[in-house]
Amino acid sequence: MATDNPIILPADFDDAKENAFVMRNTFLEHGNEIEEIISNKLPSIVRWGTVYFLILLLLLAAICWFIQYPDIVNTKAKLTSINAPKEVITKAAGKLIKLIAKEGQTVQQNELLGYMESRANADEVLTLSTITDTLQNLLQNNQVEKIPRYLVQPFKNLGEVQPAYQSFMQGFILFNQYLSSGYYLKKKVMLKKDMSYLQKLYVNLLQQKSIQQEDVALADTTFKMNKRLQEQKVIASLEYRNERSKFLNKAMSIPQINSNIISNQSSQQEKQKEILQLENDIAQQKEIFIQALHTLKAQLEDWKSKYLLVAPVDGKIAFATFLQKNQHLQNNQIICFVNPENAQYYAEVYIPQTNFGKVKTGQQVLLKFPAYPFQEYGSIKGTIDFISHITTDSGYLAKVILPNGLNTSYKKSIQFTEGLTAQGEIVTADMRLLQRFYYNIVKQVSR
Repeated sequence: MATDNPIILPADFDDAKENAFVMRNTFLEHGNEIEEIISNKLPSIVRWGTVYFLILLLLLAAICWFIQYPDIVNTKAKLTSINAPKEVITKAAGKLIKLIAKEGQTVQQNELLGYMESRANADEVLTLSTITDTLQNLLQNNQVEKIPRYLVQPFKNLGEVQPAYQSFMQGFILFNQYLSSGYYLKKKVMLKKDMSYLQKLYVNLLQQKSIQQEDVALADTTFKMNKRLQEQKVIASLEYRNERSKFLNKAMSIPQINSNIISNQSSQQEKQKEILQLENDIAQQKEIFIQALHTLKAQLEDWKSKYLLVAPVDGKIAFATFLQKNQHLQNNQIICFVNPENAQYYAEVYIPQTNFGKVKTGQQVLLKFPAYPFQEYGSIKGTIDFISHITTDSGYLAKVILPNGLNTSYKKSIQFTEGLTAQGEIVTADMRLLQRFYYNIVKQVSR
């Protein structure tokens, strides 16, 4: 059946027809070359390249799976200590006359390390200081009679301490008169002897009084009997009066004895007053001497504090600089440190909020001090002992203990300084390299 609708061809039909014609002519002209290219096999490196590439990718993935290393959380740290090393500092500018201590030497507290230049002879000052300590012990033990034997040697080269020594010696000369070899104590001994005699006399008077009273009692009995006989006209009046006179004479001795007793008691009181006054004078002079001794000791301690270099604690010496005899030193200059044997060092670390969840107790921390360059001194290893869960402006506070003290990874020792800052690197848990690639990709995609 015929249709009335004509066939409509695309607009680019003619172009396609023309392109097909061109391709046909090209194939007819270069057919041999094209057939040769198609029939030739590709080289093996091209054919196996994809396989090699896939194997390489799998090998890299395996390597990335087995390679693992921890994250590092960077923090700021500050060094501190329990029973920290103590500084030995000069208290006056001048020359170093003598240096006794040596590097690494073990010293005891208050041990002499050296002394500075002064107007005094250091040996005389130290000898006098030892004597004053002995005198103080004698006074405390009430052995004052031994004091003079320690003050025989004169001291004439005490420099700044000389005026205090002269005042002390003047006080001693006065006090010495009250000691056992002095006038006042001899007088006290004599007064006590007088007191002893008066007490013995007092006892004798009491005995005499007792005997006299007994005699008077007997005389009174005889007199009363004679009185009755006189009343009965047994004896004459003359005989009675004689008996009465005898009785009265005996009775008169009692008041005389009482008077002697009172006089004795009065003498004892006077002697006691003299003894008390003398003891008060001795006590006052002793107090004056003690005050003079304290003043001298204070001057000596001030001199020693100013010119002597002594160990503040038990420990080992570590010099802060090179020193030599007659070297001029400045005031408040650090000479050395004394490191106590039981010093405990630790670091205060502030952990930032970033990566805070990765930090746990027991993890290792590497401390690198700007004052001791890492390339030269190495780092100090520590372990996180405590983490505070209360945040501050600086982060979360953590305590890092140092098992090896201040010994670095390069076998060097860092001298402790309170508040010394460091860069802390907290070594967290290990993570595989492949995981790191994955987390980085996720992080980039999630942005």
